[in-house]
Amino acid sequence: MSGPRAVGRIRDRKTFDQLKRPEGRGRQGPLSASYVRSVHGRDGPDLCVAYAVGRRCGNAVQRNRVRRRLRAAVGAVAPVTRPGCYLLHWREEGSEQEFSVLKDSVAYVMGRASDPDRIR
Repeated sequence: MSGPRAVGRIRDRKTFDQLKRPEGRGRQGPLSASYVRSVHGRDGPDLCVAYAVGRRCGNAVQRNRVRRRLRAAVGAVAPVTRPGCYLLHWREEGSEQEFSVLKDSVAYVMGRASDPDRIR
């Protein structure tokens, strides 16, 4: 296990276009992940994440809370996560899961999406 890793944000259109045709996917409960190998040059972060939380999840306050909790969970599992670009999608209302359960779900879906045995 290595030290803390910076988690970058996905902002460029090229990465989002590639995430439409992901190299890997993972899903557990209301959380799913899409994965592509990093498209950034050497100067970019080696782990980038975007979050999709739809309106079915509640009002803006509730959606922002889900995003904050997902960001915190990703930060906690970042040191053991395979480098690349991920899109995490929350599909359910609320975020009543305990943080430890949410963190385990994030680790599972990110690991499953980036599993080299499953990637073409």
